[in-house]
Amino acid sequence: MRPLATMSRLPEGLPTETLVRRALRGDRDAESLLYRRYAPGVLSTALRLLRSHTSAEDVVQDAFVIGFARLAQLKAPGQFRAWLLSIVVSQARKRLRRERLLQWVGLDAVADAPLHLQAVGSASVEARGELAVLDAMLRQLPVAHRLAWTLRYVEGEKLDDVAAAMGKSLATTKRYLNAAEERIAAHVALEPA
Repeated sequence: MRPLATMSRLPEGLPTETLVRRALRGDRDAESLLYRRYAPGVLSTALRLLRSHTSAEDVVQDAFVIGFARLAQLKAPGQFRAWLLSIVVSQARKRLRRERLLQWVGLDAVADAPLHLQAVGSASVEARGELAVLDAMLRQLPVAHRLAWTLRYVEGEKLDDVAAAMGKSLATTKRYLNAAEERIAAHVALEPA
């Protein structure tokens, strides 16, 4: 049995397609390199979706475990990041639904990274105030609307990629975004004054 802390013996510059093919053949070094290459980005996304470091880390770990177990289902090895992101979004959606249920029954679900605390240090008091209002509005949205809006406007994902990550059609994703935008625009000034 190999120690978990072993570094990959593969060169960092190998294309994703090559790493996926090697991982499909059971190459643990390829899996390790895929993890090191993509974990920071999907962790950042999961953190913004879930607003909890612990929850985000759990979701990313679960997504990689699920992803590596289902790697044979990936039809285009070069699309590993988008495919992994869809798993992260699915796991985040499940976690958010569970948190809403906990809140409904009177248990507090911890969220330790509200948007106004994620703002850059140079953000004005007014901007931080708007972020706090935005954060409150996002928490009131249905989970699917919140996820779509965050992926599109906070993470900057392309509309097609948001739809793929959500596992929804482009039309449904646009409806989610429009509904979220209407509710948010009624309470938050998203454009600078």
